[in-house]
Amino acid sequence: MEEQVIRLDELFDALKKRWLMILSITLIATIISAVLSFFIIKPQYEASTKVFIGKDGTESQNYSQSDVLMYQNLMKTYSEAIKTKDLISRSLKGVNVDLEPAQVLSDLTVETVSNTQILQIKYKNNNPQVAKVVIEEVAKEFVKTSKELVPNGNIQIIESVELPEEPVSPNKKMNIAIAFLLGLMVGVGLAFLLEFLDNTFKNKDQLERELDIPVIGTIPTVNDL
Repeated sequence: MEEQVIRLDELFDALKKRWLMILSITLIATIISAVLSFFIIKPQYEASTKVFIGKDGTESQNYSQSDVLMYQNLMKTYSEAIKTKDLISRSLKGVNVDLEPAQVLSDLTVETVSNTQILQIKYKNNNPQVAKVVIEEVAKEFVKTSKELVPNGNIQIIESVELPEEPVSPNKKMNIAIAFLLGLMVGVGLAFLLEFLDNTFKNKDQLERELDIPVIGTIPTVNDL
């Protein structure tokens, strides 16, 4: 079977012939993304705080190698302790919000700040005030619980929670840009696919190339008057 050769001029012709379809798909994808980002998807606000984990003030502040390893493991332990339903349930008792522990846990993030003894706790919610109040109560409950787990530990909240003013999601500009590019790629891909599936001859030159024989004459297209 003879291998079919795709010419660049034929690809450009396919794009020119179906430019309206490509433009329509791109615009539709961009408009849908804009509508979803601005009117459908609810904005998410993120509140955060930082907690220091160290030795008790009465102990020597010098760290041995074993202390470093202990605190590395302790940071992981504390991270998991924060993300427990019991701790979240106790935190929500002092908050006048209609939230379940599972809901809070799904939007709660605990991260260890690299090469430090600091945990960063983040929480996202549609209401910035709720996000602030919840993260404050979670941090307070964590400090209280951590002292029960490790009595000689030094756990302190070192960054107060601020009311988030700007939403962290959705990223409207990014969503629209991605939708534009995806729409453009889908439109161009569909144009090439339709051109590949169309096995008719478009002009005399294409017919001569395929059949390797000269074309004696052509019938011109006559427009109806």
